[in-house]
Amino acid sequence: MTIDVETDRQKCQGFGKCVNWAPATFSLDDEGKVALGDAGASADDALVKAAKSCPYRVITVSSAERGQIFPPVKRSAL
Repeated sequence: MTIDVETDRQKCQGFGKCVNWAPATFSLDDEGKVALGDAGASADDALVKAAKSCPYRVITVSSAERGQIFPPVKRSAL
């Protein structure tokens, strides 16, 4: 499965928890904001754990096979 990772740099508060889980993919730049590197450099489960660790939900993890993995897509009740 190929994982896609997106970040919302404007929402980032620089906690750095993502860096702890996937340091080969995430870093903090000179402004203390998330910087995205190579998503393929980290294990898929580490990328999901990094996304889940972010208190501001800055990281979105998805795949072509599964769609958006995290954060979960809110489905409206019909």
